[in-house]
Amino acid sequence: MKLIQEILTNNALVTVLPTQTTFEAAELMASKRVGAVLVVSEDGQPLGMFTERDLMTRVVVPGLEPRHVSVGDKMTRDLFSASPDMHVDATASEMRKRHIRHLPVVEGGKVIGMLSFRDLLFAHLLESEVEREALTNYIKGTMPAQLEEE
Repeated sequence: MKLIQEILTNNALVTVLPTQTTFEAAELMASKRVGAVLVVSEDGQPLGMFTERDLMTRVVVPGLEPRHVSVGDKMTRDLFSASPDMHVDATASEMRKRHIRHLPVVEGGKVIGMLSFRDLLFAHLLESEVEREALTNYIKGTMPAQLEEE
C-alpha cells in the first residue's frame, strides 16, 4: 500500500492571495492547468482553497462579476489536508466521504504539495496493474526478465 509521499510530485504549488479576484484565480488555474489553487496569507499560511466548483457555484451561477469578487470571499475555508505518511487508499476514501477533489499535503505545518483525486486514482491503478502482472506471472509460472537475470 503506497504512501502519499511516494506519489507526490515536484509540481510547483499554485497559490493565490485572498485579495486577488476570482477572475485572476481562474486565469491562473487555466494557465497552470489545475482545478484548484491554495489560498494563502502574505506569509504563506494556508487559508483555504479555491476550486473550479467554487467558481461555478459561488460566482458564475449567482451572476457575480468575477473581476469584482475576491477569492477570500468565495473560497472553501474548511481544509482537509493529508500528511506524507498517510496511505493513498485511506486518503482517497476520506476524499470520497468529504466530496473533495483536491487537497494540500502538509508536513511540519507547511504545505509541501497538492494532490488531486485523479492523482490518487492513477496511483491505485498503477498498483493494481503491478499486482495483476505479478499474479499473471505466478499463475503462468513465468518470471519477469529482470528477475530471471538476478
